[in-house]
Amino acid sequence: MPIIDQSVIEGFREVSNDDLTIDINGKSHVILCGLCNEKITFIGEVDIESGQAGCAKCGNIDSVEEVARIATEYVKDEGQLIINRMARDTARNSEFMTVSGQTEHDKSHRFIVAELTF
Repeated sequence: MPIIDQSVIEGFREVSNDDLTIDINGKSHVILCGLCNEKITFIGEVDIESGQAGCAKCGNIDSVEEVARIATEYVKDEGQLIINRMARDTARNSEFMTVSGQTEHDKSHRFIVAELTF
C-alpha cells in the first residue's frame, strides 16, 4: 500500500509550471481531472488552506482540501487494485489458488493521480 503523508494537504503542492502535485512515497505525482484527464491548477488566488483547485477546461473545481482528499482516495483504491491484479496474475497458473478481488475501479474519482506505480 502507498505511504501517504499524515496530512494530505502537506503533500499537496504546486510545482513551477503551475501543475499541482501530491507526494506519494517521496515522489511527486501530477494530479489530473478525473473527468477529462487534464492537469489541474489553482483557481483564483493560490492558497493551500482555503483556495480552490481544479480543471478550468471542464469546470471540475473544489476546495484544495477536497481535491487532495479525492486524489488520495484514488491512490489508495488504485494501490489495492494493483495488489489484486498481481495476486490474480500469480494465481492464474495455480491449481490451488484463486483470487476474486476487484481488479478495476467500480466508481469514478473526480481527481486522479498521473503515472501511479508502486
